Amino acid sequence: MQMIRQVAQIVLVLAIVFAGPSVLSAQCVGNGGYVEDGDEVSCEDGFYCCTVYNACNAPCNNYDYSFELTGGCDLSCAPIDSGVLFILIGGGLFGAFMLTRRKELELVIEEVKS
Repeated sequence: MQMIRQVAQIVLVLAIVFAGPSVLSAQCVGNGGYVEDGDEVSCEDGFYCCTVYNACNAPCNNYDYSFELTGGCDLSCAPIDSGVLFILIGGGLFGAFMLTRRKELELVIEEVKS
């Protein structure tokens, strides 16, 4: 039973590692599905433009008021930073290791008591 769990955990981790980049890069189709809704300002007018290279509206050279909090950039196309992804996966693996270790320790304590 323990062996089946370990194999299942390994398969799950490998699925996350190999599927993660394809899922993250699949957030956008074409130009990110970005559609101008009429409140954009062109960069040609001397206005501040979106400077994030992989934002959905970066090829449009505009500032979109719908995304004021991100500097006028539609960041739904920007993938997760690899450092953040490393921390998320590493933290999950560390947590799983600690839970397994705690369970093993509880089993040892029960054996000592009996």
